[in-house]
Amino acid sequence: GTWTAGTTYQTGNQVTYGGAGYRCLQTHTAQPGWEPPNVPALWARL
Repeated sequence: GTWTAGTTYQTGNQVTYGGAGYRCLQTHTAQPGWEPPNVPALWARL
């Protein structure tokens, strides 16, 4: 699905944001400002 703040993402989950796909690198609850392109420690672009 689309990345959404407040969602708990598990390692390996895949999301889309800004038209690109990303894979979660570590379990976390998304916060505003933690969008995938901004936080390479949490997300890897597909």
